[in-house]
Amino acid sequence: MRPTRQSIVVTVVLGSAVLFLLVAWGLTLLLGNPSLAILAAAAVAVPLAWLAASALNRRIDQPVHRLTELVDGIGRGEWHSRLPIEQVEEMAALGQAINQLAERSRVAIAEISAERARLQAVLTSMVEGVLVLDRQGRILLMNNALCRMLPGAEPSAVGRSWLEVFRHHPLNEFIGGVLKSGEGRRQELTLLTLGEPTFLIQASVARSELNGQSETGPREERVAAVLVFHDITELKRLERVRKDFVANVSHELKTPLTSIAGYVEALLDGAKDDPKKCEEFLAIVRKHTEGLNAILTDLLQLSTVESGVYRWKRDPVVVGELVERAARVLRPVAERRRQQLTVHPCDPALQLWGDGDRLTEAIINLLDNAVKYTPEGGAITVDATADEAGVRIAVTDTGVGIPPKECARIFERFYRVDRARPREHGTGLGLSIVKHIIEAHGGRVSVESVVGRGSVFSVILPVQPTFP
Repeated sequence: MRPTRQSIVVTVVLGSAVLFLLVAWGLTLLLGNPSLAILAAAAVAVPLAWLAASALNRRIDQPVHRLTELVDGIGRGEWHSRLPIEQVEEMAALGQAINQLAERSRVAIAEISAERARLQAVLTSMVEGVLVLDRQGRILLMNNALCRMLPGAEPSAVGRSWLEVFRHHPLNEFIGGVLKSGEGRRQELTLLTLGEPTFLIQASVARSELNGQSETGPREERVAAVLVFHDITELKRLERVRKDFVANVSHELKTPLTSIAGYVEALLDGAKDDPKKCEEFLAIVRKHTEGLNAILTDLLQLSTVESGVYRWKRDPVVVGELVERAARVLRPVAERRRQQLTVHPCDPALQLWGDGDRLTEAIINLLDNAVKYTPEGGAITVDATADEAGVRIAVTDTGVGIPPKECARIFERFYRVDRARPREHGTGLGLSIVKHIIEAHGGRVSVESVVGRGSVFSVILPVQPTFP
């Protein structure tokens, strides 16, 4: 059993008294003078008592000093510091209690840190933007994704009002409505910034009752709004593409079908009995039928390369042979239009890996586009050269050219620069097919054009394709 502080004090006092009496008694017997003996005993006993009291003070003072240092260390985050168990019972109990408190605090802080790290990892890895506001509209938290999405959103904005950070009126109205009503909302917003991104914002409200006055009394309710931003810009773009595609297909099919139906009806009404008219009408029907067949063929080809299930070939392709093969297909058409189609010689060793058949289709479509939009007597040239990114194939024509604002859209489905041109100039799908085939190989296609002087369509292909 450890001695208590009181027992040590009593022991020192009694010991000093007993020592004093024994010394006084012994000196009385020796000197025969009680007064002198008492003085001598006091001279001996007082220093001894002072030494004993000093030792007692150090025995109590040192643990208190170590205890103070331990508490200061815990305050600085030194959770692994511990106080040795003292011999004095009160100090031992206090030291043990503080050690247990330090251990529980260490475990609690470790759990909080681990939970914070997990939350931070989740927020950092999210592609959705997250914004957390308190009841007064101050920003409590925002993740990296939100900082990338919204102009003005940055880590230093934490602690500021959302009105100071965001300068988009519909977004501010939405946030203000959530905080005012205390109810969750869902809304699509398009920001009038570069690229006009569109977000689906889902806002939820977390409620916590604070500062309760009593079991039945009123409580102050604090509301924290959590807003999650889903970037649906690409989905919106694809939705527009789908709608445009359906509208364009309907238009492209309806026109020839209406014409075919009209001429067939005319034939049934008696034109078949007139050999000249019958031949003329049937020729028109055949032309529109061929146009429909061309549209359906291009649609099937585009669907094949976009499907994701097409098994792309990985064969060695000699670039010179690839270009010459495509030119042979279009050379008769160019000759009929008195156009000069020239393929410049390239390095026989220049080759790449890829799907030769699909790449040939892409170059054929580029040449077909050049032939259709180059006036009679014009010139078309094809160059294939080594490029730092791989292989560059350029188709140059002296055609009508493309306005600068139209160059960005020229590879869209059914897009025509001049809508008034007749449909024999193409289905509007050829360049879109080119784009998908080239990009499937990990390459890119671009156009440079001057109105009235011609265009240059350039294809950059890597030596090794990147498709699955």
